[in-house]
Amino acid sequence: MAITAGFSVQSSTVYAGETDWSGFVENATYVRDAVGLSKFRNTFQGEFTHEIDSQSWSNVRINGILRGTYDGVYDLNDDEFGRDAQEPFLGSNFHDRGPATTVIPGPNTTILSAGVPFPCENDPLLCRNLDGYQDEKESDAIFPEFNDRLDFLRELYITADKNLANGDILNVSFGRQQVVWGKTDLFRVLDVINPVDFSRHNIYDELEDIRIPQWMITTEWRMGPNKLLDDSNLSFVWNIDKFRPSNLGTCGQAYRILDAGCFFASYLNAADLGIPLYDENVPIIHDVEEPAWSLSNTQYGVKWEGVYQDLTFSLNALHYRQQLPSLHFRPNELDPNLPAADGVFDIRFPRVNLLGGSADYYSGAIDAVWRLELAYTQGEELPRDANGHKETDIARYVIGFDKNQVIRSLGTSSAFLISAQVFGEHILEHESDMPNDEDNWIATLLFKGFYKNNRLSPQIIIAHDFGAEATVVAPSVSWIPDNHWLFNLGLNVKTGGGQKFFWSVAGTETYEPLARFTNGPIGVANREDELQFTVRYSF
Repeated sequence: MAITAGFSVQSSTVYAGETDWSGFVENATYVRDAVGLSKFRNTFQGEFTHEIDSQSWSNVRINGILRGTYDGVYDLNDDEFGRDAQEPFLGSNFHDRGPATTVIPGPNTTILSAGVPFPCENDPLLCRNLDGYQDEKESDAIFPEFNDRLDFLRELYITADKNLANGDILNVSFGRQQVVWGKTDLFRVLDVINPVDFSRHNIYDELEDIRIPQWMITTEWRMGPNKLLDDSNLSFVWNIDKFRPSNLGTCGQAYRILDAGCFFASYLNAADLGIPLYDENVPIIHDVEEPAWSLSNTQYGVKWEGVYQDLTFSLNALHYRQQLPSLHFRPNELDPNLPAADGVFDIRFPRVNLLGGSADYYSGAIDAVWRLELAYTQGEELPRDANGHKETDIARYVIGFDKNQVIRSLGTSSAFLISAQVFGEHILEHESDMPNDEDNWIATLLFKGFYKNNRLSPQIIIAHDFGAEATVVAPSVSWIPDNHWLFNLGLNVKTGGGQKFFWSVAGTETYEPLARFTNGPIGVANREDELQFTVRYSF
């Protein structure tokens, strides 16, 4: 459709041009082994571009993406998910109990309670302590975009180019947007400007669908070729939005990465265990210290990109806040080896400085692309046994390989896409009581084929976490019968994740709660095997 209008701004004449619309409606139905329906997500997404003619700027347009979702799993399978969901023991879905999870005074008394599903509908104390973090109501999970943060606005920004006298171009964009650094899948190295919503489908949805848009100002100075480089540009991003952490999933939701949402909504059963100094059981979380909005709390970064023959590279710097929670242990005033009576941990989100870069090299000899991303951070805090957390520098990297290869023996003349990645993490100030290994690697492989004029596309994705000894295998096949319809049938199967980790805050050895962290996002979900079917109609 097209909309035409005209208006003036100061002395420069500006005319509104056409508005182009597109979008889709989609149903995603997933069935989990031994659980039943785990997702019945119905999505409407509309995208538009509105062009504006200006005498002083070029390529002026307003871009927008609107998305609304209804997930019917909380209505159709409310025994397993929702405000009435229950688990017999926190973490029992992914490993056996440790030696101290059942102790005197009774065989059914555990160190930790089961997580309270949707605590703002079931436990006022936990709701107050979580203070707006991981405490969504069931209605927020059913309709995730319709909230006070206006998440139905996936993108809404205005962008324009200014042609400079020397031939360079200055691009300015303002509004709610996603800013993408890096080209990795599943796991992020440089692509950390926007937080992500893991409650949508853990790590398995495309990043463009789970990034949480932020209000930002971005500028890009496109300098073009010079005597050395074939192209270069310098960009600056200023995130002026109120800080927002990644969404890990609330207890009671179908997807909660690392089971963290249920851990945060649980109690240390100190009184039930007969531990002195405690008249009541102790909430795991005492308070969440999210920074209020202020100019000093905004986040910003700069990136320089260049192209030299077959090499594309970037240098990146970013000042931001850690998007994953840091647990700060709160000692008891009478016995510092025991937690405070009104809560074990405070959650904080420390400031982080990131320096990094990327390089993509096209090798003509093998007709393939090698990718490298590096990120070095200062200020991140990781969990540990002794006092809850430690600040440490961390180095992360990914090495990737992408190639299109014709394999005629598989019955098609279309090239198969082969994409492999190895993610690495090195903790510079590692402690033995951290659930994270000092060095860990996660490898991924994508093998995708195309048949019937690219309308039939089978693929398989494999990811393996070496530290957790956990693997996910996700075969699927997509069929596009015409320009409107898409059908996808797939499996998501996990193995491994049997690692355990000792935690002694309660004064005795137990395998909770940090086992979920060392098991990683794949291992913790090792009992979430699913059959998945998606149908989409695009317009």
